[in-house]
Amino acid sequence: MTPPHRHPLTARQSSAARRIARLFSVLFMVAGLLAVTGGPAAAHAGGLTATDSRGSVVSVSPAVTGLEVAAIEDGARLRLRNGTTGPVTIPGGVTVAPGAEHTWADEAATPDGRTVAAGETIPWTITLDANGTPVTVDGVLIGEERPPVVGWWAAAALTGAALVLLARRLRRADLLLAAAGGVAALSSIVHVTGSTLAVESAPLAGTFLSAAGINLLAWPLIIGGAVTALRGRAAGLLAVCGGAALTAVFVLPDVTSFHRAVLPFAGPADLERILVVLALGLGAGVAVAGAGVLRDLARRAEETV
Repeated sequence: MTPPHRHPLTARQSSAARRIARLFSVLFMVAGLLAVTGGPAAAHAGGLTATDSRGSVVSVSPAVTGLEVAAIEDGARLRLRNGTTGPVTIPGGVTVAPGAEHTWADEAATPDGRTVAAGETIPWTITLDANGTPVTVDGVLIGEERPPVVGWWAAAALTGAALVLLARRLRRADLLLAAAGGVAALSSIVHVTGSTLAVESAPLAGTFLSAAGINLLAWPLIIGGAVTALRGRAAGLLAVCGGAALTAVFVLPDVTSFHRAVLPFAGPADLERILVVLALGLGAGVAVAGAGVLRDLARRAEETV
């Protein structure tokens, strides 16, 4: 009597696996298309965006004792600390009371939405009212060199393609995908954390939760699925694929880091780009390769039934 075999999937699971594999492929392609063509403007934590220049305050005149104005978040916002005995009014009519602090994005000073060539310096000026005394704040935007766009896009594409090709050559491709999904999740976590730490104008906890978004679902899916897949359970691969697809789609708007010089990230700009490459390339690769691996598991189950 032939001993029973331990199938990768049961007959019922094999049919479900085929449907889920097809669903992952379709959903990932549709979500990616929407992110490229119809999604909102790319924004990191705190609503910050990648830009071509950094802004800074050069002078405040006349000097008023207790009044401090500084550019924060690479010039995306200005921060005013009113240590004077009277109110200070900023452009737009907002009044900052004595002892209070206020941050705002000023159209004249922010580099957001402006094209500044590398090495170019653009001066800006705003006027405050310090309890009846006009105060002039002068600053500059300084353009920086953009990164090699093609190289970073190629790195992301090759990362995903290499994973898909390697998965086709391995019998236990589920283990490879579990490991790759874990790296994608870790890269996404560091990316979101670095983006959060770059924000000075909002509380860290709330900023992190807002920046994480759907990753709060994707990360546990990937990590829990990877642990389950390493134990030989096919259901774990389904979770890894789903979480990886979500991670790739969510990070897709941040490919602006491949095109811009100044990034809202608390660390080296190239580290941020590497994290986006890994989260996007590995996330997409796991989602695409996972569909094929699930089909293979389903076919093996049918052949052994």
